[in-house]
Amino acid sequence: MTKKLNIDAITSDLEGSSFFPQRPQPPVLSSMPASSVVTTTPTARPGDEKTGRLPDRPTGRRVLIRRSFEWGQDQLAILKKLSLQEQLDGGEGSMSAMVREAMDDYFKKRGL
Repeated sequence: MTKKLNIDAITSDLEGSSFFPQRPQPPVLSSMPASSVVTTTPTARPGDEKTGRLPDRPTGRRVLIRRSFEWGQDQLAILKKLSLQEQLDGGEGSMSAMVREAMDDYFKKRGL
């Protein structure tokens, strides 16, 4: 014979703990004055309407964009080794930063 768990009692005991927050109670509309009832309207605007937002202030920092490229296995192995060595020396060891720096050097060499 298997024991049946009282799921309602367990749910009641766990409700309100950090793992099982209390269920939100429906608002009581009868006690609210009619003037405080908020009507919701759509917040989306048509796609062709301009926002009038000012451009972002320059921060002097580069905006990073994620892209994937194809790399040689030997190139990645060397990059990983350099990254780990830099981390062991107390540095950041960011492979992305290393590639960005190498690209900047390449662009300077090309006069770009």
